[in-house]
Amino acid sequence: MIATGRVTWFRLEKKFGFVTLDSGEDAFLHIAVLKTAGYVTLPAGTTVQVRVARDGSKLRIAELVSVDTSTADGGEPQPVMRKRGREPTAEG
Repeated sequence: MIATGRVTWFRLEKKFGFVTLDSGEDAFLHIAVLKTAGYVTLPAGTTVQVRVARDGSKLRIAELVSVDTSTADGGEPQPVMRKRGREPTAEG
């Protein structure tokens, strides 16, 4: 299922965060999904289109389809893109 939502929070040190979907449900977002899409982290408030999977009674993000950082909350750090050819870091 493809859904739209906003990043509630994502912490690089924890390697996960959550997205509040337009339906009002929260979905777990793991860093592996971000890395696959070319990101290391995303600021809170970022609008995302995602493929969601049900994991028991909980939702998790299976794929990041599109990212719109223009909606990110003020004061949040910029998204960090993964550099090709080496492991990503907090600095990119």
